[in-house]
Amino acid sequence: MLSHRGGQPVRPSLFKMKNLLRILLAPAAMALAFAACNPAEQEKPEAAAPALVSTEPETGTEGLTESSLTVVFTYDQTIKCTLANTEKVTVSGGASKDKVYTAGNKLSVAVSGLERGKTYTVTVPAGCVEGFKENQKAATQASVSFSMKEGEKEYGRDPQATLSNPKASAGAVKLYEWLLSNYGTKTLSGAMGGTAWETSYTDYIKSQTGTYPAIVGFDYLFNNWPPKAWGGCPDYGDITPVRQAWEAHNIIQIGWHWCVPSAEGTTDINQYSYSTKAFGVKNALTPGTWQNAEMKKQVAQIAGYLKLLKDAGIPVLWRPLHEAAGDYTWGAWFWWGYDGPEYCKKLWQYLYNEFTGTYGLDNLIWVWTVQTSDAGRPASVDKLIEWYPGDAYVDIVGADLYVAKNTTQSNLFKLVNNSVRGRKMVVASEFGNLLDIDGFFAEDAPWGYFLNWCNFEDGKPVLYARNSDGTYTWNNTAAD
Repeated sequence: MLSHRGGQPVRPSLFKMKNLLRILLAPAAMALAFAACNPAEQEKPEAAAPALVSTEPETGTEGLTESSLTVVFTYDQTIKCTLANTEKVTVSGGASKDKVYTAGNKLSVAVSGLERGKTYTVTVPAGCVEGFKENQKAATQASVSFSMKEGEKEYGRDPQATLSNPKASAGAVKLYEWLLSNYGTKTLSGAMGGTAWETSYTDYIKSQTGTYPAIVGFDYLFNNWPPKAWGGCPDYGDITPVRQAWEAHNIIQIGWHWCVPSAEGTTDINQYSYSTKAFGVKNALTPGTWQNAEMKKQVAQIAGYLKLLKDAGIPVLWRPLHEAAGDYTWGAWFWWGYDGPEYCKKLWQYLYNEFTGTYGLDNLIWVWTVQTSDAGRPASVDKLIEWYPGDAYVDIVGADLYVAKNTTQSNLFKLVNNSVRGRKMVVASEFGNLLDIDGFFAEDAPWGYFLNWCNFEDGKPVLYARNSDGTYTWNNTAAD
């Protein structure tokens, strides 16, 4: 634009023109600068991929014994693994991959079908594990290898021909030899006579089947209880129920749910229990303690009752301290197992020496009850061996089987037999559900005998156990 001065056009100065351009161009330059500095428009740096921190078990672990386990991969941040990627996780060696799942910073792989003596590798391929950050790479490949313990040696059946007590009575020797003569070809039936010192349960079985079981069980559960407890405790000094069963050609098994007080001098029956933690084997075996005095008192009482049977010529399958280990992972449920295997074995050996030596009870055939459960699954043979009192103190080895009905439990038979190297007769010393007797022999698991625990409903003996809500637990249903 031109201006006029005195009628003549005047051209703007160069300086003014430059200033005008600066003013006009400034907004555009600011816009460009803002766009260049906007973080939303810039490319973000790449985030680090999830990094493996540890595995459980550690790679290279040896001597595992479980047939199933969960392998856990732990990362340094929260992770995810899509369903498609879980399918890419592999397990070598023929084991089964049951489930793959994530929680927080962990990826877990449930594996089953693990066999002794084999090595397995669980592999999570590269790209399967991802984080939750933007512009983040997936994790690199991760794997863990572990080995199972070598398979346990299998033993045949070669039980010792003589009892552990060299001074055993003629009656005990004759009974043991007869049991041996049937072992491997027959399984003898048995049942608890009743609650402790009576035979209402086996009488009921007789009424339903026409015959008594070969073995009738009794229990010194109520020893040392006040007479009025539980509506009246049995008189163990009266051996009439046992004598009658013996004279009816039944074999006698006696157990001892050993109830002890929780405090010195208590006479309150509510303070007596076979599961009190206040007693303890360690205390009981320590001279000068009140637990030691209580133990000796009760041992003398039971020895007196067993002598009545000795004098009557009645041999006894004697089964104290049963189920001592409880579950090898979850723990014991009887006081004689709370202090562990070494103290339990010492207590068993103490009882053996007292009864056979001090009290001269030569009518006893000693039945040790081994436990077979570890975290609810079959235990390794090492666990059974750890609790075993020794061949010199045991005649027969039993297992208490509260398992699914109509099964043989042949795997447990072999487990127990291997734990004693085949040198003792193996029996089902107590069980709930009726088992598949014919299957015992088809699967080469001939339990020497079984003894069914007693059940009652509304005060009457029944062959099943029903809960208050109508469901059944452990035992057969009424239809069975």
